Amino acid sequence: MRKMPLAIWAMVLGAFAMGADEFIVAGVVREIADALEVSIGAVGHLESVYALGVAIGAPVFTALGTRFGRRPMLLLTTGVFLLGNLISALGPGYEVIMTGRIVSAMAHGAFLGIAAVFAAELVDRARKGRAVAVVFSGLTASTILGAPIGAAVGQAFGWRFTFWTLVIFGGLALLGLLAALPRVAAPRTVQHEHHDHQEHHHAPAGAEFEGLDAHALAHLGGGGQGPSMREQMAALKRPAVWGALLTTMLGYGGVFTSYVYIAPQLTEITGFSPAWVTPLLLLFGVGLFAGNTLGGRLADKEIMPAVLGTLGALAIALFAMNVAIESKVATVAMMLLFGTAAFAVVAPLQLRVMAAAGHAPDVASAANISAFTLGSAIGIYLGGAAIDGGLGLSSVNWVGGLLTSAGLVAALITWAAIDRRQPVPAHHHDPEPVAHRH
Repeated sequence: MRKMPLAIWAMVLGAFAMGADEFIVAGVVREIADALEVSIGAVGHLESVYALGVAIGAPVFTALGTRFGRRPMLLLTTGVFLLGNLISALGPGYEVIMTGRIVSAMAHGAFLGIAAVFAAELVDRARKGRAVAVVFSGLTASTILGAPIGAAVGQAFGWRFTFWTLVIFGGLALLGLLAALPRVAAPRTVQHEHHDHQEHHHAPAGAEFEGLDAHALAHLGGGGQGPSMREQMAALKRPAVWGALLTTMLGYGGVFTSYVYIAPQLTEITGFSPAWVTPLLLLFGVGLFAGNTLGGRLADKEIMPAVLGTLGALAIALFAMNVAIESKVATVAMMLLFGTAAFAVVAPLQLRVMAAAGHAPDVASAANISAFTLGSAIGIYLGGAAIDGGLGLSSVNWVGGLLTSAGLVAALITWAAIDRRQPVPAHHHDPEPVAHRH
């Protein structure tokens, strides 16, 4: 078994850094609020603008990528991410730190999509799926370790070192990419070409993405392959696609409504000491990993029951958090269950959009990334507004539960009114490989 190219491991580090940036501030919300003399809700806005930056940056950098090669775009997106976190680490005040968050977020989605395609180009066809999965293993690891690292570093050295951690990871990734990325993908041998020609008749389009976890798929969007842009845009016009996008935005929005404000809830309501925040966030991360796997398997069986079931479970978990947060024992259990429910919804929501788009899912899938991030931004903003409005820290759980419940209602209405009445055109290939299928 041949080793993966060094460039792929540099992409792994970049994927970890960018994935961690989604979660890392959640562990130091109170510390940032106290240091900058702003409200907890205002610190939450640092996360909501990050989510908006991801939604805006992905299409912008994707458009730029049509004019430039993948190597320059990988280096550019990594450099932008590094610059944004440098601004946040050095920023003297709230506004400058927020600017840094926006800058770093702009590169997030584009880097992951470009890295997936580039990684597949660096190896022969037999190892394409493994190469893409290796890149996204960095993202998977960040879902478990991002917030705990932020909390541990922030408590040990101060909250600014949370951003410096991202600078270090991003800087190492950039150096690795500069040193290891080939200027062009290595040409395949005639033997490989013959092997590829044989496999072409057996492997479905997009098979290099087989085995990726749901979180990776939610960030991947399209790989720049498949049907023409005209077909992709035509698929995006389908009412069923827009119904699925609305469900994603509302349903997933409840996750970060609560999660971004979880650390101050643990210390100020439940009564845990700050030292407990890191292990509890790690427990939540274990739940994310478990939910990711569970959601993929449920979505493989039947998509709409999986969508409705996981959204319902997430809404219940969010409402239950409002009660559980008063008890240490109940909170420990709910951190695991909430984490599981939070990511169990990802694969069903992503696959519903892809199914609604038919044989041209790339642009619709990319739009769903924006729906995930826009929903997160809305939820974080509403949670912050509830806290700053005097409703209390635990009110974010009710707000999140209501937002996810709205997504569940949207799923039911759009399924009954649109999905069942407008059959999806036949796929060119079975979409099953894009979920957890082993």
